[in-house]
Amino acid sequence: PALGSVLWGYGTRRRNDARRRSTNERAGARRGVGSNESRLRLDDATETDHFENLQGTNWQTVRWKPPPRATACGPQVGWRVEFRSMEVQLTDFENAAFTTFVVLVSRVILAFDLNLYLPLTKVDENMRRAHLRDAVLQQRFWFRKHMAPPEEPVDDPDACEEMSVLEILTGKGDHFPGLIPLIFAYLEAIQCDPETLELMRSYMDLLRRRASGQLATAARWMRARVAAHPSYRGDSRVPDDVAYDLVKACADVAEGRLRASELLGEQPIPPLRTDDAYYVPLMRRTIARGERASLLRAYAARYSAERDGYEGEGGPGGGESLP
Repeated sequence: PALGSVLWGYGTRRRNDARRRSTNERAGARRGVGSNESRLRLDDATETDHFENLQGTNWQTVRWKPPPRATACGPQVGWRVEFRSMEVQLTDFENAAFTTFVVLVSRVILAFDLNLYLPLTKVDENMRRAHLRDAVLQQRFWFRKHMAPPEEPVDDPDACEEMSVLEILTGKGDHFPGLIPLIFAYLEAIQCDPETLELMRSYMDLLRRRASGQLATAARWMRARVAAHPSYRGDSRVPDDVAYDLVKACADVAEGRLRASELLGEQPIPPLRTDDAYYVPLMRRTIARGERASLLRAYAARYSAERDGYEGEGGPGGGESLP
């Protein structure tokens, strides 16, 4: 509620999207779901339109996507699982951390042959709890107790229990190792190189510290800035200057102009550069004679100075000769 005016545009867009979906679904139901009557009678062995039309009416957090129709010159696209519940973070580093975590967990499940299935009723309950304020610290979520093989029954009431986000990530007792230790076990198993491993440590450390409360989530960070603003009166009404200052602070953090240690810890965010945002095409025009001469003189002088310094330090042609 405290950020209602800031997110007004986002909420309006979501409502408009919902209206369009509702209209499309009603129209599809009248036409037998398919939006194009010429595509009603298809060979489901070679076409996926029927499946996609049915799936398009269900907006779940994970979507199973069949391969698109292969083309002669196009790449071969296989079966995919689309993870849809992620919120965009303020910085590229955070987005990379969450995206990498999801990908590595998927690799862990496959490599270690794990069963992390939950009944959908518990998945829905987890999503309901996740929307509550400070859910990462205050709520507990249903998760699998044991890393059982996939043939274990999914609906066993003793197969899952409520855990905190920190327990899900780092482990609970002796029976549940945690997703982050599993990720590092997988990285060791594939003999991950040290440089990449260090980067993975920084990503996992961000998630762990968010789950423990050492670092704030973006939502908690934004609420704190609103609450601390001199113009905010604690009545859930966000004045224009508060909304402006909040959005500006978010942009400054994202673009590396504002250090937010309570959000990112010691992780530096390099300033955003716009001079290399787009590729520079190879030039087709001929460089004018005067410009060409000026460029050649400048670079010839630079490399001449570097060459003289190199030779003076014992390089070929200068200083002491090599034995």
